Amino acid sequence: MLKQLFVATALTCGAGVAFAQAPPAPSPSSMPRSNTASAPAVESTGDFNKAGEMAGVAIIGAKIHDTANKETVGSIQDMYLDDSGKVKVVIISVGGFLGVGSKEVAVKWEDIKFGKDGKSLALTTGLTKDALKGMPDYKSERQKPVETAGKSGG
Repeated sequence: MLKQLFVATALTCGAGVAFAQAPPAPSPSSMPRSNTASAPAVESTGDFNKAGEMAGVAIIGAKIHDTANKETVGSIQDMYLDDSGKVKVVIISVGGFLGVGSKEVAVKWEDIKFGKDGKSLALTTGLTKDALKGMPDYKSERQKPVETAGKSGG
């Protein structure tokens, strides 16, 4: 949209348009060297990095299985962290078919066990699908946007 507006303005004005160009990037040999050590490169190895730390994007949408790893009991739709950054609650979608007829329930992170299945995240819980279905529906407690105080009437 902005590009179309720019082109239309340039054509309407009938004037030549000059574009600024960025100077070429300095070569590595001309860049100053610092004495500080750089952070070690972190290579992704799927849902975990080499240090074994789990990627946040691996959690949302992940399926949760029963402890025998035979049945999928739900999938994580959202997660909430406390002010220290620890995961406290995960919102699990349970039941339904292709998202129709499912419900969302809040489960303590402690009730979910996570591990690795090769390079992928493996989540299990001792809660059964029936136990999850029997939990109260999670009502979203997200804050609504704040409305502006003054409205002009004119």
